[in-house]
Amino acid sequence: MNYHKTVLAPLEKCYAVSAFPLGGRQRFLFASEVEAPCLCFDAESLSCETVWQGAGGTMAMVPLHGSATDFLAIQNFFPPFAAAASKLVWISRRQDGTYEVQDYLALPYLHRFGVVEGEEGAFLVLSTLCESKENKDDWSKPGGVYIAPLTASAEETPRPRRLLTGLFHNHGFFTGVVDGTAAVAVGSDQGVHLIQPPEKPGEDWRVCQLTDVPTGEVWLEDLDGDGALELITIEAFHGSALKVYHIDGAGTYRPVWQLPEALEFAHALWCGRLWGEVCGVCGSRRGEAPLLRFFYEDGAYRTERIDTGASAANVWAAWRGGRQCLLSANHGQNACVLYTADSP
Repeated sequence: MNYHKTVLAPLEKCYAVSAFPLGGRQRFLFASEVEAPCLCFDAESLSCETVWQGAGGTMAMVPLHGSATDFLAIQNFFPPFAAAASKLVWISRRQDGTYEVQDYLALPYLHRFGVVEGEEGAFLVLSTLCESKENKDDWSKPGGVYIAPLTASAEETPRPRRLLTGLFHNHGFFTGVVDGTAAVAVGSDQGVHLIQPPEKPGEDWRVCQLTDVPTGEVWLEDLDGDGALELITIEAFHGSALKVYHIDGAGTYRPVWQLPEALEFAHALWCGRLWGEVCGVCGSRRGEAPLLRFFYEDGAYRTERIDTGASAANVWAAWRGGRQCLLSANHGQNACVLYTADSP
């Protein structure tokens, strides 16, 4: 497959990327981990709006389903791990293309989050890298996972409660559907934990440990088409190994494939249907800093190189002009990037 690269705009230390509708149009959003703008591109015209100017430290941006104008984002998680003032902000797009940004929830070292729907409504799932730090090399206080009902507006502050603790280097985060139920998976030095809302109102949230292998990034996707979700990981924290696990008859995830070459500072991971087939995308931020596509074909896992030197922090698949594309926060290149391919 032939790949084509378009730099949408320069953005210092570009880190977070997402795509969702805002104001009746599909949008591509990019934000930085340093004090820099958050940029929002119209998916068709690629015209650009500035969501904010001087904020930053953005690790993730998540749409509010059911809203045509609002989304949530993390701010104040600055390198190197300077995140005691990390917070969640509520962003609203006005009709004139400007944005209102309101503080919503303060949570130190908030690194990833998602919104899941359960029997009791919509909940925030909030994942902290650690609890606190004396310096950038202090990893003595583990992170955890918190839950809180999603409130109706930014003026109503959520009250999170801790669901899971003792997670060192709590970095990986996935939201999706597992066995027909909304789910979150987190990856840490303690392995992968799957978290799901109660099956019935009044019951507690369910937590299941899938592996005990130190994990930096995590995804769940049926890559081989057998009807069961594979567990895809980057191991360990900012690690070197891209792996695929398959669940066996006893319900245990066992490794079935590993990328032969070691990566340096592997960080970006996304899986799903892209360019006509189910596949995964992985990026590393050091060394050759490749951006790779991996997929299952003719009974084996295979890879293709999308780009070299991309140094992607995060990636996300999107649609433009009726065709799929890959959005990449090319951190090392200080760029918001769009990749297309000669495919359906």
